[in-house]
Amino acid sequence: MYHKFIISCFVATWTSLGLWLGNENIGQFKSTQNAWRADTIRKDTLKPTLIGLQRDTTFRPDTVIKTEVRISDLSYLSVCPGSPILIPFTTTGTFKEDNKFIVQITNASGKFVNLSEPAKEGPVAVTLPSNRSGSVLVRVVSTNPEIVGKPTRLTILPLPHARMELIDGSTNTKIGPGQAASYRVMLTGAAPWSFTVSDGTTVTNTLVNPFTAQVAPEQTSSFKVTSVNNTCGSGTTSGEVVVQVSQDTLPVIALKAIPRVGFRLCTATPFQINFSATGKYEAGNGFIVQLSDTTGQNFKNISELIPQSPIMAKTPTGLEPGIYKLRVVSTFPTIMSDTVDVAISAPAKTVLRPDTLQIAEGESTNLTLDFSGGGPWFVLLSDGTYQNDIRTTPYTVKVSPLNPTAYTITSAGGFCGVGDLSGTAFVNVKIPPPTIATGNLSDKTICSGTEITVPFSTTGRFNNANKFLVQIKDTSGRWVYLPTIGGTSSLRAKILPPYLKDTLSTQQVRVISTDPLIEGTPTTLQVMMPNAAQALVTGGAVIRPGGAARLRVSFKNGLPPWSFVLSDGTTINGTFINPYQLTVNPRTTTEYKVVMVNNTCGTGTTDTVPAVIRVETN
Repeated sequence: MYHKFIISCFVATWTSLGLWLGNENIGQFKSTQNAWRADTIRKDTLKPTLIGLQRDTTFRPDTVIKTEVRISDLSYLSVCPGSPILIPFTTTGTFKEDNKFIVQITNASGKFVNLSEPAKEGPVAVTLPSNRSGSVLVRVVSTNPEIVGKPTRLTILPLPHARMELIDGSTNTKIGPGQAASYRVMLTGAAPWSFTVSDGTTVTNTLVNPFTAQVAPEQTSSFKVTSVNNTCGSGTTSGEVVVQVSQDTLPVIALKAIPRVGFRLCTATPFQINFSATGKYEAGNGFIVQLSDTTGQNFKNISELIPQSPIMAKTPTGLEPGIYKLRVVSTFPTIMSDTVDVAISAPAKTVLRPDTLQIAEGESTNLTLDFSGGGPWFVLLSDGTYQNDIRTTPYTVKVSPLNPTAYTITSAGGFCGVGDLSGTAFVNVKIPPPTIATGNLSDKTICSGTEITVPFSTTGRFNNANKFLVQIKDTSGRWVYLPTIGGTSSLRAKILPPYLKDTLSTQQVRVISTDPLIEGTPTTLQVMMPNAAQALVTGGAVIRPGGAARLRVSFKNGLPPWSFVLSDGTTINGTFINPYQLTVNPRTTTEYKVVMVNNTCGTGTTDTVPAVIRVETN
């Protein structure tokens, strides 16, 4: 019988495995089964045909091939919108006969949408969206099983765009007869570009961006780009330039693109001046920028002689801060434009006041900075604190050092860049000594072996290698470590007193640290001995047949709820009533005992004294 039982279990196990692996393994399983039986019963009955090498049908999890779809890397590709491309991919594992592969692409909101029709195999031909550009994600998914491949990145080039404007960024200018106006074409998309201007000018395969040119119309005219294309096809255009041709022969110079409050500059700073020059000028004429002194007189040249707008000028080095006048002057004939104010700002100077401040740990304080020179200002302190767009002086910066710290200025400046900086401030941090206070426990009475949360609080500093642990005091007064897990504000510890001599005992628990070694204040709790609950049944009586009697089950040495079983099979689960009373209706004289009692602290003991209910028929 014993051998038959083992054989039955073995056959059931291998039959299940054979069905899981497939029908092709069933025959091999039968050969293995027969060989096992023959070896168990009589070795001389084993057929010779079954001796020798057999296929290993042992199931090994590490031999299972994961079903995956892997798209090829497309991150090196930059493709035009609307282009047809092939998406190659590879697969591993097994796919069902009705499986199909679909290429997906992210839309403008970042969600994947289908890009191709379902295909049986790769590569899959797709046509990229004509309304997308930039970086997109492409992936391949399968339908049976449903597998989502890891996406790859693909760059879709934008269609070209050309925007025309004057060289100074405006769209209108005025010139005299025979003069020229400069314009530029701002190009986007992939180079090279080809475009056509409304006056018939055609530019082919240029790599210059922005592209600049001149027009010299005989009368007032407008100009715009009428078409633009690149390797991705035709694009869009915008912008129009209007060139007004003044028939007045009197030369006039007018400044353009002037800030409402004039220019604000620093010394030795290059800047651009735009202007229009109408009327008739002599051959060899040029234009130059001049700057006055702070009285508005004594103009000096601050640019080279240029035949047309715009002109690059540069403020002289060493100018005193103040308000100056600027103008453009022509040479043949000598005429001047109106003047515009130029405010020269002084280099910034930043001073950190040399204060010595004292704060408690975790507090903040303010450092005071004095600025001068052209603002708004910025400052970077030595601790990495950074403030910018500062428009008032003195200015306070809040700092919260963890340790006593000396502060200096790493960098500071204003409108004219980094300036002079100086000063040191010291902040002393009062660090209290480390202490630990063990908190009150949420459960004051527990069973031995219960895992509880031990809250605690700390002051002061603890080293990085420090650990917080829970200890319990044994009967000799020594503190014993308990298994502890947790962090910096509460710990989980299993309460296992080394020795429990009483059913209910008062224990002391505390939290300590290891680096530095700090002993926390203790807290107390009541610990119940495990498996200490007791139950006693009472209530013997004499009843007539069909009568009833009351039994009372009393509990001690344990915490509710209690569960118990009487000798007649009566089972009560999880009662908080002590004593617990119940009614019984024995047909014959019966002894009742508590055969099992348990509570949250384990299985307890029962009293062997029964309660007897006697049934008398006389």
